[in-house]
Amino acid sequence: MPLLRVYAAVMALVVALYALLPAHQNRSGLFVLVTLGVVPAVVVALRRAPAGWRLAWWLLLTAMVLYNTGDIMWLYLVLVDGRSTGDGSVAEYFLTTGSVMVLGAALVVVVQRGRRDIGGIIDSVITAVALTGILWDALLLPALSHQGATTGREVAVFVNVLVMAGTLGALVRISIASAGGAAVRLLTVAVGLSVIANVAGALAVDPATGARADWTNAVYLAAYSFLGAAALHPSVASVTRPGEAPVDDLSAGRLAYLGTVLALSPLVGGGRVIFGLPTDGVLIAISSAALIPLVMVRIARLADARRHAEQALHRMANSDPLTGLPNRAACVDMLTGALETDPAGLAVLFCDLDGFKPVNDRLGHAASDDLLIAVADHLRADLREGDLVSRFGGDEFVIITRGDDAVDVIADRIRSLAARTLVAAGAEVRIGVSVGVAHARPGDTTDDILTRADMAMYEAKKSKTIGALSLAVA
Repeated sequence: MPLLRVYAAVMALVVALYALLPAHQNRSGLFVLVTLGVVPAVVVALRRAPAGWRLAWWLLLTAMVLYNTGDIMWLYLVLVDGRSTGDGSVAEYFLTTGSVMVLGAALVVVVQRGRRDIGGIIDSVITAVALTGILWDALLLPALSHQGATTGREVAVFVNVLVMAGTLGALVRISIASAGGAAVRLLTVAVGLSVIANVAGALAVDPATGARADWTNAVYLAAYSFLGAAALHPSVASVTRPGEAPVDDLSAGRLAYLGTVLALSPLVGGGRVIFGLPTDGVLIAISSAALIPLVMVRIARLADARRHAEQALHRMANSDPLTGLPNRAACVDMLTGALETDPAGLAVLFCDLDGFKPVNDRLGHAASDDLLIAVADHLRADLREGDLVSRFGGDEFVIITRGDDAVDVIADRIRSLAARTLVAAGAEVRIGVSVGVAHARPGDTTDDILTRADMAMYEAKKSKTIGALSLAVA
């Protein structure tokens, strides 16, 4: 933090001096001081970032080398070669490539930091792209048309601002959703200032020379300063680590918002046509074409999240949380359906564990939980198609089966369970199983067959033996 404070104070002073000094004075030294000062800051970030998470900072370091090379070439053309601007020179290619690298670094941060919040990032990008379309149609296009800019220049400005605004929108989302991500927020401010500088650079142009307004350089310098501050902040190590996963839901409000944003740009463009104002139908169509798949992907993700949530709720409502077996409600539902459709050959086995309470009293609840899980795993192993094993409650299990020899097959499996030595909380235990069997009769209700099986189980329990199967048929 001391290093960050010193850096921030120096950069604030330099940027303020640059903005306050008259344009005719040579301020190139101040400009180079700011841009060169970011390089060691990014090197510090590279050293602090965890191994395997440094790609963003390598891209930023490359960007700063390109920026400084371009700035030095630009200054040489203006100060030594006597040109009014470096636009269109080799220097501009270095600066443009540097901007691409910064954008790439920001995208890496978005992908790595925001991997658990894809939906929120898509929302932010959709918003930024839609607002960029309005900004283009209302301000940038009229200004560029007035300047007599070529179609190539218009396309370059549009794409540059569109992509940077989309990236900024994603970074804003990450900044809001991330806890303790001061470095991310500083990086967001840097990209935001870059967007402002690019827009201002396209609007504030001297019609005689084609040069950008001088004050826009101060905005670029402020962007450089915030970039260096992000690199020096102690939280830089967490910039590219995955952030939190916020709640993402398919609500009517969210769908209305996405629909509104999708319609915003065409509505504004159409309104300008109605009032006879200049509009760029091709580029507005391009931005709309970019928005439509994003909105569709977003809706698909929201619908998928809703479906998974509903499935999870269904599992919670119909599954026993300890053993994962169907619970009492699911068992009753299946039995009711089976009795209504085809009760022939249907049988219910009501099972109660003998010796369960002594295990719980001697070894505790954790051991009894282990015992119930072991019993559930044994009963559902090699389960036949159409059979159901459920935990009915406590140490009771209900099995629904069908077929001539089905009861004998299930009884053999339960007998082998009773003969096993089970492990609960590290201790070896033995149990017995009392089973009551009830076969479906014409006109049986769910309560009828369950009651008969339950009563048969209590008859079997009269002769209970630990390590054995006691079975009675109603």
